[in-house]
Amino acid sequence: MTDSVSRIALRQMLDLMIAALAAEDVGQCCQDILPHVLVLSESDCGFVWVSDPRLPAEQFALSGFSEERIATIEATRWDWFDQMADAATGQPLFVEVIDASVTLFPLLVDERILGMIGLTMQESDALEAVWSRLPIMLGNVFDCLATKASQERRLLHFDTFLEVSSLLAKPVGLSESLEIVLFTSMKAVSAEAASVLMLDEAKESFSFFHVEGAAKPLLGETTFKATEGVAGSVLQTLEAEIVSDAANDARFYGRIDAKTGFETRNLIAVPLLAGNEPIGVLEVLNRADDETFTADDRLILVSVAEQIAYAIRNAVVFDRVIDAYCRRRKGADSCSGCPHPLESWAPCAAYRERSA
Repeated sequence: MTDSVSRIALRQMLDLMIAALAAEDVGQCCQDILPHVLVLSESDCGFVWVSDPRLPAEQFALSGFSEERIATIEATRWDWFDQMADAATGQPLFVEVIDASVTLFPLLVDERILGMIGLTMQESDALEAVWSRLPIMLGNVFDCLATKASQERRLLHFDTFLEVSSLLAKPVGLSESLEIVLFTSMKAVSAEAASVLMLDEAKESFSFFHVEGAAKPLLGETTFKATEGVAGSVLQTLEAEIVSDAANDARFYGRIDAKTGFETRNLIAVPLLAGNEPIGVLEVLNRADDETFTADDRLILVSVAEQIAYAIRNAVVFDRVIDAYCRRRKGADSCSGCPHPLESWAPCAAYRERSA
C-alpha cells in the first residue's frame, strides 16, 4: 500500500467512524455509514444489515442495487447469516446476487454476529488491511447502540408502568383515570387512538367503556358480540396480538369504521384479565407516521393491562356496593353530602358528584 493511498484510506476510515459514533440509533448508523463504506471500499453497490434481539426491528440500508437484486438480498440474507454463523471464522463470504459478485463481511462482537455489510468491491491489497478490522470496529459500535436501545426500551416500559399505576391509584373517578391512562398508552406506542372494550355481565357482548381519539364522540352506545372482531379473537386465546393490516384481516370488525368514518390501518389488542376473570380488551389503533406496531409496543401494553383490568373490576364492584348499601337503604341521592361510610373509597368523591 503506497503512502498516498494509505493516507486517503485512513482519512476515509476516520470519516466513516465519526459518522458511526455520531449516530443516535442503529437505524441512523446504518444509513449514515453506508455512503462512507461505499467510498472506502470503492464499491458501486452495498448494504448494511443489523438484526439483534435487543432491537425492536431489524435495520437495513441499501444503495445502488436494482429492485430485483434487493428482493434477492432480502430473501437470502438469513441463509447467508446462518452460513457465516456456522463457519464462525469471521471471514468474508462471497456470494452471487443475480449477476453481481457480493462480498459479505460479518459484523462481529465477541464471536457473535449482529449482521453484515455487503459490497460489490474488488479485491486489492490496498483495502485488505482496512477490511480485516473495520467490520469488528463497526460491530462494536452497533453492539453499543443495541445495548442503548434495549436500556431505553426498558426505561420506557418501567416509566409507563409507574405512570399508569400512579394514575389508577389516585382518588379520582375511573373515567378520569382511564382517560389519562389511554393517553399514556397511546403516547408510549405512538398510536392515534385507543379504547377499552368492556364485557357485559353475561360475557356475551362488548361495549366501548372508554375511547380516546377521533371516533370518541360516536361510540358511546355501540356494542357488538364478544366473539366478533380481533377483540373477540384475543379474548378467546387470551394472548395479545398485533394486526399490521387490519383491512385484510378476516377477523377485523369493519362496521365500527363504517359507522365512525375512522380508518383502522393497524392495531394491537390486549385481553384485560383481573386474575382469571376476563374484563374486556384494550385496543390501540394506527401507529403514527404510517409505521406498524412492534413486538416491543405489544409488551408495553401487556405490562399495564392487568392494572387496567383490576381498576375496572373494582369500580364495577364499588358501584354494586353503592347500590346495595346506600341507594336501597337511603334513596338515590344518599351519597350527596354524606361523610361516611364510603368517603375514603377512591371512586366515592366522583360518584357523589355524579349523583348530586
